[in-house]
Amino acid sequence: MQNFVHRGETLDFLAPYNVNGGGGFKVGNIFAVAVETVLSGAALAGMVQGVFDLAKDTSTFNEGDKVYWNDALGQCTSSRTTAAGVANLEIGYASLTNPSGTNALGGGSGDATVRVRLTPTSFALIGSSDIDPGLLQKATVALSAANILAMNGTPVPILPAPAAGQVLVIDQIVVQFKAGSTQFASGGAVTFQYHGTSVNPHAGNVPAATINSASSSNNVLAPPSAVIQPPTATGLEITNGTGAFTTGNGTAIVTVYYSILTLG
Repeated sequence: MQNFVHRGETLDFLAPYNVNGGGGFKVGNIFAVAVETVLSGAALAGMVQGVFDLAKDTSTFNEGDKVYWNDALGQCTSSRTTAAGVANLEIGYASLTNPSGTNALGGGSGDATVRVRLTPTSFALIGSSDIDPGLLQKATVALSAANILAMNGTPVPILPAPAAGQVLVIDQIVVQFKAGSTQFASGGAVTFQYHGTSVNPHAGNVPAATINSASSSNNVLAPPSAVIQPPTATGLEITNGTGAFTTGNGTAIVTVYYSILTLG
């Protein structure tokens, strides 16, 4: 094709401020990672695709969480807006899981960086005021064996709470259980609930026998069989309320398809 220019992994900019090599910066609605250190106004090449360890604030992240850029502070954050209410730019997703070793930084409030998979398709997606939050979205969260063993008493966050006056509407939940070398035992039915409530956004559950099995499995939870009332400004979590699992070392991946509804 004669009109092909390049792959678009790196773009050219004029630096909006002093930028350090490897640091993030924002020009208009585009986020990039600088390939060199330059002063404000200088020509600058920035990578807009890839996975990078970027400076963050005290936010904590789970695998697959959305990552936003606070341009005023030059840091990644889990907040859609700044303390002053200014929309932060959505730049990608936390990519922390490393099955062959220690997970990447980003899960702790004291971590200086978070590993981010940049999302080129998020150009211009600055915040909930710029997109239709009612569109179907997808979130993926990895559960460690420690999460599964502890979630009877410590439910694991799956989706963060939306803003005041908004509710999470769950379309479908998929739990991919990956059996380990040691089977889980005991436990109870695994369910999802809105944080701090007993409201389940699904019918049925994942039986304890599925988690205790020596076989891996894919489990799709059906929508509610009756009317429910999702609480406003409340996140989603996974738990098992009837007893803790013991001994096992399997893992799981939770995928949730959802939308955010603003109450009139």
